[in-house]
Amino acid sequence: MVPMQSRRLSPLVPLALLSAALCGCQISPSVSAKVTTAEGETIEVPLESGNTPVSDGVITVRLFQIGPWDMGPNKPKAVIFSFIVEFKEGADPKTVVVDDITEAPIMRIFADMKAHIVKDHIWGGVSTPYAPQDEHAKWLLNLDNSIRLYRFTVVLQDGTTHMVMKPMFFPGQMKSYVRTQLGVAG
Repeated sequence: MVPMQSRRLSPLVPLALLSAALCGCQISPSVSAKVTTAEGETIEVPLESGNTPVSDGVITVRLFQIGPWDMGPNKPKAVIFSFIVEFKEGADPKTVVVDDITEAPIMRIFADMKAHIVKDHIWGGVSTPYAPQDEHAKWLLNLDNSIRLYRFTVVLQDGTTHMVMKPMFFPGQMKSYVRTQLGVAG
């Protein structure tokens, strides 16, 4: 029988392990899907929950939400879209238009033809309420995961036009929750 020899680790190995632990070295998987817009443009959409801001350096779409809207007593609830856009200092909006460009036909979700900053370079808007069966919202009735693509077209007071695309991933479980809040059976 051959005696086992002890092996000495290089003094750098524990240092490297400690360094990796302190630096928080982790591998975070990133999952995305390629989606083609109604206009034929292919983009990569991260499949993550949350509301990641998108920007062109002048306008930043900070928030995009979909939610149920109470239409009053004895009336069915509807779906609204709400938005918050931040503008670089000196960039004042004249118009803000939001279109769903996921598929043809492209649908107008919201238009503010007299847009103005509310406070601290921020503009906000809330769409008209849409019935769940309306073309603007009926994709919520399908419980599969959905990717929707929204284009924000902003004309500034100086006449320049800025377009920012806001991809949104809607997991089936979120859509199920919204359906429950809308009182839609399914």
